[in-house]
Amino acid sequence: MNTYKHAIDNLFPDDDDQRVAALGRYQVFNDEPEPVFDRICELACNMFNVPIAHISFLDEESELVKSSMGLGEQVIRVDRSMSLCAITVLNGSSTVIPNALMDERLAGHPYVYGEFGLRAYAGAPIISNDGYIVGTMCLVSREVRDFTGHEVSLLEGLARIVAEQLELRLENLEHNNRQKSIQDRLMASEARLRCILDTMADGVCIVDENGTTTYINQMAGQIFGVNLLQMQNRSYNDSLWINLRLDGSVLPIDEHPMYTMLKTAAPVYDREIGVARPEKDTFYISVNAVPLFSDQNELSGGVCTFIDVTARRKLMKEKDDFISIASHELKTPITSLGASLQLIKKMKDNLSSPMVPKLIELANESMERLNSLVGNLLDANNINIGALRLNSKAFSIYEMIDACCRQLRIAGEYRLMITGDCSLRMYADQERISQVVINLINNAVKYAPESKVIEINISTQDGMAKISVADQGEGIDIEKIPYLFDRYYRADYKSLHYSGLGLGLYISADIIRRHGGEIGVESVPGQGACFWFTAPLSDQ
Repeated sequence: MNTYKHAIDNLFPDDDDQRVAALGRYQVFNDEPEPVFDRICELACNMFNVPIAHISFLDEESELVKSSMGLGEQVIRVDRSMSLCAITVLNGSSTVIPNALMDERLAGHPYVYGEFGLRAYAGAPIISNDGYIVGTMCLVSREVRDFTGHEVSLLEGLARIVAEQLELRLENLEHNNRQKSIQDRLMASEARLRCILDTMADGVCIVDENGTTTYINQMAGQIFGVNLLQMQNRSYNDSLWINLRLDGSVLPIDEHPMYTMLKTAAPVYDREIGVARPEKDTFYISVNAVPLFSDQNELSGGVCTFIDVTARRKLMKEKDDFISIASHELKTPITSLGASLQLIKKMKDNLSSPMVPKLIELANESMERLNSLVGNLLDANNINIGALRLNSKAFSIYEMIDACCRQLRIAGEYRLMITGDCSLRMYADQERISQVVINLINNAVKYAPESKVIEINISTQDGMAKISVADQGEGIDIEKIPYLFDRYYRADYKSLHYSGLGLGLYISADIIRRHGGEIGVESVPGQGACFWFTAPLSDQ
């Protein structure tokens, strides 16, 4: 039996590297089916009355029979040394072998001398736009036959159709790559935009022309307590939440900033509304809503940005309440002082009257009250600007507390007990610590009037001096405890009104924090309350 010994080197044209690179552009050298090539092969079999037609591509190592008629449905790979397609590529033009048994190039070739029985072959080059032969349009017969010049011309026409299909494929690949590149850039841009939006301190909500939510950022979900899916099933004015005016009344739909924006196609800025949710606290938001337009300048939706202004509104209300309270609190001693001075003025010619000492005492009390109120205001302002200064020194805790209790003991209405370690000394600003103790004692008197015994205990805690002021009153409601040391907070007792600016505990807490100590309260309703604080011990 003959053995095929054709030299492989003879099958490589000089520009084979460039040719293979040109083939690679089409991304066709793979096992994926190409129906359009199958139809061309079927057409070739019918046109030339041959049993086998195939379209092959040749890379640096093998021939890939990409599509065929008469060779089965599978993609076939042939070593390049066995490839008849390689001969056509080497020739650089159409190759016709009418009798393979008589062709020296195929001596011993297994396709000719084996079971396959190839007898005649015709191959037309498939040429790329830049002139490289990347494959062949082939005809195979098991009988000896010649192909006329007209038939070869027709075969070359089919090869050109395959080349055109390759170019269309390349255009489609390039189009898809461009689209993918655009899509990738768009997705990257959207990802960057989402990242920016999700790091914003403002809530962002995008709606379509019907007001349906299509996007919310993380802050919007945080403020509303929902996710995008939940928001998509809602509108800005549905029955699940109630939108409110600032005065607490229900906000009509035509006053909602989102409705106004969609209705007028004009932006709305800094519109504050309240949102009441079932079983949750009402919160307030400041809304900006800007319309979005299509390429045809038609309203397509809108972008809504908003911030939670609940804390701001609470602070504004606290300030308004504080101004009202402060005006009232200041007016009382000023009025009393003015009345006392007017009466003294009328009695200037009769200073021996028994009323004069009483009026002077009343005037002094009003002045002390006025001085206390102004002092609290100044202290609160100094805290805000960080100007509250401490003048620390060592002093006896017992002596300081005893001095604080002296005036209240003189009145004789309350029993003040100082217990604990009376030998302890503190290193702190004595005047400021006295201010805290007096404030805690006054609070016990004010909010526990039925408690005639107030116990002030001196002890240590974690290496600090600890002073506790306990009463035997009704105690403090547990829901009020977290707010007791807030600025302007004024607790009431059984709905009775008590004077004060709501600054005492706030100032006391700041004084203790500046000393590096802690302040707190322990209370059980019906069993009294115990306010306590810690401050540095003296090592003297």
